[in-house]
Amino acid sequence: MEKIFCAFSSDSRTLYKADIYRVLSLPKGNIVHFRYDIKYVMDCLCIDPKKLLGKKIAIFHTHGNDLISSIGELLNTPVRWATIAHLEKSDDTKIFHLYLKLGDFCNVTINSSSSSNSNNFPPNKFLSQLECEVSEEQNTWMDRVLSLKDSIKVKGNKKGLTFFHIKGIYYKNKEQKVEYENDSKSCHYNLVHGKKYVIKMSLGNPDIPNTKITLSDSSEEITFNIINPITISARFDDCDIPISIKALDVLKTASLLKFELNNPDEDTDLDEFTTNIELNLKRSLWQPFKFGFYTTAGIWGALLVKLASPSAIWPSPWVLLSLTILLWLSTGSLFYWFNKK
Repeated sequence: MEKIFCAFSSDSRTLYKADIYRVLSLPKGNIVHFRYDIKYVMDCLCIDPKKLLGKKIAIFHTHGNDLISSIGELLNTPVRWATIAHLEKSDDTKIFHLYLKLGDFCNVTINSSSSSNSNNFPPNKFLSQLECEVSEEQNTWMDRVLSLKDSIKVKGNKKGLTFFHIKGIYYKNKEQKVEYENDSKSCHYNLVHGKKYVIKMSLGNPDIPNTKITLSDSSEEITFNIINPITISARFDDCDIPISIKALDVLKTASLLKFELNNPDEDTDLDEFTTNIELNLKRSLWQPFKFGFYTTAGIWGALLVKLASPSAIWPSPWVLLSLTILLWLSTGSLFYWFNKK
């Protein structure tokens, strides 16, 4: 047994179920935001919350906290490890804001017989430090989906949900790094136009649902080379989605990559289960580099013809080198900035 920080998200609201759905779906390193009424936070954690920064924490889904159809005893299912990246305690709203950087999937069992734990887990507390036992078995994404599929359901959706996990965004088999804002409350990927990337995903249909996953981006600058929406016939499968960034008319733009659940056979609202990834789309520096190179080469060709006469006098090598660099930089910069809007 060891003391572990634990964050719980229950099934009392669809929003809380959607939070766990996103915890299952987002890539490693991405940030998720949990909110807790201060009365549901373990007292000792509220005294000096800054000491929690960088601490490892286990995320759980609490099933049976639905106010309409309670099952009596609550079931706390482990989902994933995370690291506390940022936290805030608001005196105005009495809300404890927790920003978590997602890690590996986990299988953690809470010691419910411990007297120190008795009043510090749901429904009394939803953010606390508890005695737990960690297992190295059944801690994959598929294991977590199978353990959670019956508790993450939406009213009106009879056959359950399609699950997915974004393993990362890759360029030439190299995973792109997640970039963080200064306050570590959000993150994004930097993608460059003209390059082709691949989104690597795992998909799960454990109950053969009717739901499908639709990909889109808010800027409409991304092309998806796949049948959209995505459907799979197997219970679990892997999927590579090639994407490319269109030629941008601006130096950079922000975009939200959206993974939306929809059910064409049922009138079910699944908007809260939309999973977003923030992107910064940037223009490539390679085109102005090439423009400057070819412009400089053309002018040099003209100079060589003009200076072919035996009486021609060449400037010093340092002058020639300086002029070449300045010409290259100026023509490349003009190309880059001329296309800026």
